[in-house]
Amino acid sequence: MRIDLLGGVRAVGDDGSLIDVGSPRSLAVLAALALSPGVPVPESRLIDLVWFDSPPSVKVLQWHVAQLRKSLGAAAIARVGAAYRLDVPTDVERFRALLLAGDAAGAVAAWGGLPLAGLSAPGLASVVAGLVEEWLGAVEMDFSRRVSADPRSVVGELSSFVADHPTREGLAALLMTALYRSGRQADALAVYQRVRQHLLDELGVEPGPELRAAQQQVLAHVEVPGAVLIGRDADLAAVGEALRRAPVVTLVGPGGIGKTRLASVFSGSFVSLAEIESSGDVARAVADALGIVERPGVTVAQAVVAARPSLLVLDNCEHVLDGAAAFAAAVCASVQVLATSRERLSVADEQVVVVSPLDADASVELFEVRARAADALYVDDGSVAELCRLLDGIPLAIELAAARVRSHRPAELLTRLDIGVRRTGAARHRTVRAAVQWSYDLLSAAERALFCRLSVFAAPFDLDAVAESGVLGDLVERSMVAVHSGPFGRRFRLLEPLRQFAAEQLEDHSEALALHAAWCLRQVAAVGELLVGPGEVEGVGRLAELWPNLRAAVTWAFEAGDLRLADALIRPVVTELPLRGRREIGDWAERLARPMATHHTHASAGVPPKSTIANGSDRFGGVEAGEHGSDSPDTIDAGKHAFWLLWAAERNTQSSSPAPLPDTPNHPLGRYARAYASGDGQELARCLTEALDTVDDPHLRAFLELMPAGTLLGIGRFEHVDRTVTKLAQRYRHEGPPTLLHWALQTLGYSAMFQGRDYEPFFDEAADAELPPGTLSANKTAEARRAFRRGDHGKAFELLTAHIDELLETGNVVAASVVAVEFIAITKASMREEAARVLGYLKHANDFGALAAERLVSGLTTTAPGMDDREALLYMRAVLSAGRGRSGSRRPPAGRA
Repeated sequence: MRIDLLGGVRAVGDDGSLIDVGSPRSLAVLAALALSPGVPVPESRLIDLVWFDSPPSVKVLQWHVAQLRKSLGAAAIARVGAAYRLDVPTDVERFRALLLAGDAAGAVAAWGGLPLAGLSAPGLASVVAGLVEEWLGAVEMDFSRRVSADPRSVVGELSSFVADHPTREGLAALLMTALYRSGRQADALAVYQRVRQHLLDELGVEPGPELRAAQQQVLAHVEVPGAVLIGRDADLAAVGEALRRAPVVTLVGPGGIGKTRLASVFSGSFVSLAEIESSGDVARAVADALGIVERPGVTVAQAVVAARPSLLVLDNCEHVLDGAAAFAAAVCASVQVLATSRERLSVADEQVVVVSPLDADASVELFEVRARAADALYVDDGSVAELCRLLDGIPLAIELAAARVRSHRPAELLTRLDIGVRRTGAARHRTVRAAVQWSYDLLSAAERALFCRLSVFAAPFDLDAVAESGVLGDLVERSMVAVHSGPFGRRFRLLEPLRQFAAEQLEDHSEALALHAAWCLRQVAAVGELLVGPGEVEGVGRLAELWPNLRAAVTWAFEAGDLRLADALIRPVVTELPLRGRREIGDWAERLARPMATHHTHASAGVPPKSTIANGSDRFGGVEAGEHGSDSPDTIDAGKHAFWLLWAAERNTQSSSPAPLPDTPNHPLGRYARAYASGDGQELARCLTEALDTVDDPHLRAFLELMPAGTLLGIGRFEHVDRTVTKLAQRYRHEGPPTLLHWALQTLGYSAMFQGRDYEPFFDEAADAELPPGTLSANKTAEARRAFRRGDHGKAFELLTAHIDELLETGNVVAASVVAVEFIAITKASMREEAARVLGYLKHANDFGALAAERLVSGLTTTAPGMDDREALLYMRAVLSAGRGRSGSRRPPAGRA
């Protein structure tokens, strides 16, 4: 026997026959039990769910349970104290098990229709809504896989879903991707416009980051990726079929065969592993590519599973095979993986697709397409077929040769090319290397020098990276440098076989790295300007693009002992640590805050002398990497030492880490750092003015004035906080950035709440700020409070649970005391014991929490022991998850917490 809830409530016997379970009310009792099979459901909860606003006596419930036992058998429903437990399998169980296993297609197939269809049970409405949300999530996951495998086949079905769910932006983004991949760019943009207009008309909001990113992708890539894949129809079909069957698909073949280009056709999250050096760096490369900020207690693999990208593409795995295989194995149960490598990953359920050379006809076609792009007057002189045969049908080698037709006729190319006989994969690798060497030999001295220097870039770069734009253009024409369009303009990179070759030819790595650092300095300075103004959203996006190159430059600065350079690279973006949780900044800050007397000089670290960097900067159009301050290259003064200690303290405070700070200097900022790290509001109040006077940068000075406002509220410094933060809010309204306006308004809202004044206008204005993705914000707590006051208790539970999930995922557990205030407000009427336990945490959490417990909570006492921040968040999450929907949508009691 089983109980079906999807598409209607039914009891089905082993032979498939329907079992009569009695009246509609008995059916509702069965549904309430079947939504939690195997779990005891208290009588009071069953009454809430089934009878909602008209609860009967317990005896009425017991009568209905007795009727169900007569129909289903006495063993079907067990009595457990003052609760009942259904011991019969359900279709919802099967649906959820498939979803948990990552089988989205199976979960969608198992969905039988709207849960509890035809049953009148208002108390179960929130549970039904939650199930529908899970189903739509499964639908998106399944469509993601199908769009990757065969975009044309899903356009019609996706269009229907988008019409039925016009506010579901994930579905709309997938439809745009499917249309774009099918060569229908205009239709893809039309979908964006329709959905955007609907969101504005119905909800008054602009599209979110996912849909905007889909629009940017369409706008940035006019050419359909599949259109360049000459001779690859069979390979496309093979990969599509493999993706339909296997959780991990690996494209194998020699370098230059076209694995990367083939993989890029399948829409997904693309991660290049080419620039990393060890298997241990795989997770970091994934984090960089996907914009995942590494958090304490959450691995990158866990974050990827939580984000559930449509497809994860791991490109160039061969030199970090163990790390790539381990990462693929860690995520493939929930996220499909497409890898490219010279050999298989050797993970469970992997399917290998061998990418073969182009056949003779496709090789000639590719040569001619590339040759005509290089020279409109190109004519085949009868040598192309033989030339392509000698090049083994390897696309990269063919393209390098075709790029030379402006200066060499095909017959001349044929006589110059001396590669020999090739039969195996290893020999084909020699073919590519010989073709690269031959193309390199034909470059001018200036082209060779630039080509080699570009090998130090850890990610794509812009035109500003080189002063010799004409030389770069020549390298692009010769197919030695690849170019593509992105959200912020054209970007250049070296394909991996070319980058490896260029790195081998590079004679002076130190000079190239210094020039790379000079470019990073210009880039990070421009990003810093955006981050402190109205262009903050763009600044966050540009920083994500820059991050791999910035990390490489900072690493080199530390290795070279150039602390001035490291300081200059990190300082413009230092506030991204508290604002967006980039904890790596805190790690760098701690390195800068260590005693500096023992660091080596530039010369001992193998760094080129200043004159070399200066001369090189002319070629890269850059400032000198060494000109960042008056202190010596290997030391840092007490003020900077204290400054960086503060950001190390912020990293520790954000995650409630007990890690001690290094010794703090006797400097005003040092005292500020110590007080901030320990949460000592009185000491902060004493040293704040003097500390701020030591900071020259007006943005950082204002930020450091806003940063301790919550701690100062906790000691009752309301007048000071209201005066200073009101001025800051006014500044941020006019000058930006939006995030700091949001933070200032949230602070003023809590100050007003503590003082018994009207606080909603502050939270309402804060909610209107356009925040960049990943911003740490308390918006959902305010939304939960408003939902609770409207009587939508289920929505309030849902919002607060989602916010707790964010805090746990980002490691920003120090915000637990703010969550606790709202938790107590929405649970104290219906779950007094749980609310009282959290009140015990709040009283002992910090000064802010103690004051909140005193001023914002009435009618509740506690003797509960304290918890740490993470424990409190986990406890609140468990309570909210268990009680979601328990309060229905009844109006809250009079008064407020």
